[in-house]
Amino acid sequence: MNKKVEEIQNWYRNEREVFNYSIMDIGEKLKNLAEKGLIWVLKDLKDTTESERIVINYYLDKYRAVQIYDNLQHLFPIPPSNSQCAITPSKSSKKDTPLQNKQHTLKVRDSKQFFGYKKAKKLEEQIIELCKNFPSYEVDHIVGQIMRSAESIKKRIQIGEQIYIREKFNQYSIAIGSAKETSAWLQVSLGQKYITQNQFEELDTMVDHVIGILTRNLSNIKEKEGKGLDLPSPYTPNVKNFGAYDNALLLVEKIYEVTRKREFWKEKNLVSDMRKQATSCVANIAEAHQLYRKKKFRFFNDSLKALGGLESSLETSVSKGIISKESLKGISELRISIRNVLSANMGNISNEKAG
Repeated sequence: MNKKVEEIQNWYRNEREVFNYSIMDIGEKLKNLAEKGLIWVLKDLKDTTESERIVINYYLDKYRAVQIYDNLQHLFPIPPSNSQCAITPSKSSKKDTPLQNKQHTLKVRDSKQFFGYKKAKKLEEQIIELCKNFPSYEVDHIVGQIMRSAESIKKRIQIGEQIYIREKFNQYSIAIGSAKETSAWLQVSLGQKYITQNQFEELDTMVDHVIGILTRNLSNIKEKEGKGLDLPSPYTPNVKNFGAYDNALLLVEKIYEVTRKREFWKEKNLVSDMRKQATSCVANIAEAHQLYRKKKFRFFNDSLKALGGLESSLETSVSKGIISKESLKGISELRISIRNVLSANMGNISNEKAG
């Protein structure tokens, strides 16, 4: 590999570590490389995330005409890292790169031998089997969502088995969020009597076990290999103790109840929208309970957007004379209560140092 190419790739890896693998933060770095004709260097980088690949391909397409492929050794030097640990081609610096520092890297293991992966795989398999008995009209909604979130747990654990500590925290955070979302879909399924109480308890216990395993792993890494890195706390709050979550589940119950009325029988699209918006609200609240504040804020905001969409659909049902405004009073009160709690929490997050 061209030494300059390797230098740029190593510099980018280091920048990624500094910014906690946040695509929002490293996006400017990618744009800068694209403008200078060097984004192509990252095209075949093996350890990039899906989000990174999307951004890299976007900038490569946008700035394709200015990409420089020859005489790289004569180009300007790579700018220094914000952490003052940028990798340079000098022999002395290679010994000191964070990527080769044992305190900042992990030994890669076979994810399929990891107990947490095995648990996540078994959970996904049982959910797939369980979903075969769901009503056909839920195939594109609850079934699709719960299978997606369950698959995400396993997938993120597998991606997380790599050398980079911050990326492991990032992938495990997504896995934990997906696990909590899976639990939310299980609770929605129980509420609609698609599954039994015993089935719910068995699968929800498996979800808790996976979260516990991931949390313990991250805690050990933070205490040992992660010393000197500003890593987030691996301990996440229990979403079931969050008042807005219970109210969101109750909101789902009420939306399903009202949309089963005879007046809605000819309004399939409206019914589908209302149910998807209500369940999206509870799913996003659940997924928000993970490691990073920025992600928590984003999922809370997505939950607010779902509430806004639900409000619009409810207004449409009133305008069409399908249901009266008075009969929706309980739903409106729940929706406002959830919105107020989420808004207050988002305000607190904004006042804290971003995670």
